[in-house]
Amino acid sequence: MLSNFLRFWFAVCVWLSSSQVWAVIGQPLMVNIDNPSFRKLNVAIPEFMVAPSADQETRDVGKRGAAELTRLLNFSAMFSVRSNEVFEEVLRSKNVIKWQLGQQNLEGVDIPQWRAVGIESLTLGEVQNDQGTWTFTMRTIDLGKGELLVGKRYSKVPKAQITAVMRRYADQIMKAYTGKSGIFSSRLVFVGRRAKSAPKQIFISDFDGSNVQQITNENAPHLSPAWSRDGRYVTYTSFQDGPAEIFSHDTKTGKKFKMTSGPGLSSGSNWGPSDRVIAFTGAHNGNSEIYVMSPHGRDRKSLITGDGLDVDPTFSPDGKWMAFVSGRFGNPHIFRASLEWTDDKLRVTEDKRLTYAGWYNATPAWSPESEKLAFAGYDKDINRFDMFMMNPDGTQLERLTLRAGDNERPTWAPNGQLIVFQSSRGPNLEDVKGTPHLYIMNRDGSGQRLLDTGIFEAQQPAWGPQVEE
Repeated sequence: MLSNFLRFWFAVCVWLSSSQVWAVIGQPLMVNIDNPSFRKLNVAIPEFMVAPSADQETRDVGKRGAAELTRLLNFSAMFSVRSNEVFEEVLRSKNVIKWQLGQQNLEGVDIPQWRAVGIESLTLGEVQNDQGTWTFTMRTIDLGKGELLVGKRYSKVPKAQITAVMRRYADQIMKAYTGKSGIFSSRLVFVGRRAKSAPKQIFISDFDGSNVQQITNENAPHLSPAWSRDGRYVTYTSFQDGPAEIFSHDTKTGKKFKMTSGPGLSSGSNWGPSDRVIAFTGAHNGNSEIYVMSPHGRDRKSLITGDGLDVDPTFSPDGKWMAFVSGRFGNPHIFRASLEWTDDKLRVTEDKRLTYAGWYNATPAWSPESEKLAFAGYDKDINRFDMFMMNPDGTQLERLTLRAGDNERPTWAPNGQLIVFQSSRGPNLEDVKGTPHLYIMNRDGSGQRLLDTGIFEAQQPAWGPQVEE
């Protein structure tokens, strides 16, 4: 099944240009599915402590906080939170946890006993009732180093904000261990449908597909959403006024405006570094080319031209390159353009074809540090789209999915450890092509699992930036 974006542009090219002969160039692909590149850290998160006189509601809040923090760290794919049974005897030891409420040091923690049961990182939490709100005091100890890594206190937390507090603290843990920002204050934007017969709309959700909010409502298809680098704006393609045009949605105010208005068709926006420019694909005078414009929809200029279609532009986060898809030599393949910025003016100095394997390849996505490209490739032998990854020069090609429906449209987590993508795999028969939904996996292809958005169909995801508190 063709990605929706490529299907749209193939139709455009058939209509606007002469027929082309598609060449097939192939080479062996390296499979990398269950080969994790790191070992998860063994973590213990005992039930949060409360005062002996605490009421039942406070005890329940403590259980809820520990359970949510456990869920978040497990979701990150970097930590393995062990069950209470693993360290039950440790907790029964009289000398293992003895501290005053609100303590922020290592006193009262018997590090050797925790290490003896295989725990490498220990997070201790306390909760106190504060006139209908709660105060959380948490500390995370690296048992290998014997160091307090994170210590935070959150005061006067209403019940509705407990989950948000746990997310902020989980982000702090991830940053302490990796030096990179977390993911739990980031959001996804994607295309979805609430019912089979409904038009495709744009939705925003939390990082895990929860808390879904619909931001478009017109009775027309909407496609290809993208985040601004600061996470405030979402641009997308809409057919609400007839031909495909690009719109912008302000997530703070809810206002939207139309960014393009011909000539031809416009689609597939992607924001440049520091939100200085937006790249997109336009079809005009019988060809599809890559253009750039200002964030306000002005100063439209041609950037990449050539025979055949040129689509799917995406800037590397460091601003050095643009990956795009071109059919100039036959089937669509991934190319990389070198960029030169001068006084906010952008030009391409050279471009290079990166992929030669596969029938065609599409939707390239840069990792946050610009050191990897994920993309979707069509394997004609098994009639499947699958996810692949390679270096920015096209070397070290790795296959991330295999025989599990069609897998397309990768997007990276802000810390580069996880990839969200759309997959049509069935719930029981992995090789059945069904309704597309969002899935997530580790960057090496392991740990593939469904993100439950709660709606009929979800596809074309884009992962937004981490919102720093």
